[in-house]
Amino acid sequence: MKEIKNIIIMTLVGISVLILVLFYILGSKTLNLGEIFLIIIPIFLVIGTMILIWDKIKNLRAGLPSEDERAKKLNWKAGAYTYFATIWISVGILWYNIFAENSNFQPLNAGQVIAAIILLSAICFFVFNFYFMRKGDI
Repeated sequence: MKEIKNIIIMTLVGISVLILVLFYILGSKTLNLGEIFLIIIPIFLVIGTMILIWDKIKNLRAGLPSEDERAKKLNWKAGAYTYFATIWISVGILWYNIFAENSNFQPLNAGQVIAAIILLSAICFFVFNFYFMRKGDI
């Protein structure tokens, strides 16, 4: 029963975030790069969360626990790999800004840097999590 409550709450939160993003898109006249990141980040995070919810529902229907020891271990490993990837993503963005200041490229402002780090970190976590779940025992 606890897992079903969690699934319902996560689904409602995901739907409400998508509705808020839709209202944001409809309310804005023009979108620049920073605003596009602000739209892409919640959509990507909601899609990833919905994939995790779908996996939990599939396990519950099969009579399995919603999360087992192997899944926890793989999530921790994906999180550790994402931590190191985020450090390198941050360093890469720093190098890009240094390069952009010395050439004709436009450097990223603080909002764009934070949005890029969050978006790329979330992508890394979902990719590593998907890879480890498909790879099997590690």
